[in-house]
Amino acid sequence: MCRPPRDGHSGHSSAGGRKVRPCRWVATETHSSSEFALLLVSAGTETVARLLGWAAMVLDEHPDQRADLAADSSLLPNAVEELLRYEAPSPVQGRWTTEPIELHGETVPAGSKVLLLTGSAGRDERKYPDAERFDVRRQFDHHVSFGYGIHFCLGAALARLEGRIALDEVLDRFPEWDVDWDRAERAHTSTVRGWEKLPVLVP
Repeated sequence: MCRPPRDGHSGHSSAGGRKVRPCRWVATETHSSSEFALLLVSAGTETVARLLGWAAMVLDEHPDQRADLAADSSLLPNAVEELLRYEAPSPVQGRWTTEPIELHGETVPAGSKVLLLTGSAGRDERKYPDAERFDVRRQFDHHVSFGYGIHFCLGAALARLEGRIALDEVLDRFPEWDVDWDRAERAHTSTVRGWEKLPVLVP
C-alpha cells in the first residue's frame, strides 16, 4: 500500500497501525502518448480499409485474376504487394530536408518542405515494366507505399497480414462480385485515398 507523499514529508507514515510507504510517481507525457496512440489507430485502420476498397475495385476490373486468387490462396501475399504498388492507399508523404540534396540535376535546399508522390512512384516505368498493368504474379523487390528507410511504416507487417486474411476470407465466401458504380463515393482527405462507399453486388 502506498500514498502520495505530502509536501515536506517524504518518510513512511502509518495508517491504522500499518506502515504506508510513499508512492514513487513517474511523470508521463500524456499529451505525446495520446497523440502517438491516435497516430497508430488512424494509420492502422484508415489505410488498411482503403486498401481493401481498392482491392474490391481492382479485382472487379480483373475478374480473371480474382478467379486465380480464389483458386490459389498462395498468390495472396504477392497480390497484396501488387495492390499496394498499383493503388497506394497513402499516396503522398511529407518530408523536411535537413541538408541540401541534389535530385535529378536539381538542388533542394536545406529546410525545404518536400512532398513525395509515393503513389506516382508505384507506376514508374523505370522501376516497374508495364507499370500500368495490374498483375498479381508480378515480381519486384519492393515498393514505397510503406515508405522507405528510417521512415518505413511501423505497421507494415500488420497491414500485410490484415490485407491477406481479409482477401482470403472474402474470396472464400464471395469469389465474384460487381461494383455498384452508381452508388460508389470517393473519400476526400489530405492524407489517404480511397472510397467512402464502394457497394458491391454479389451473384
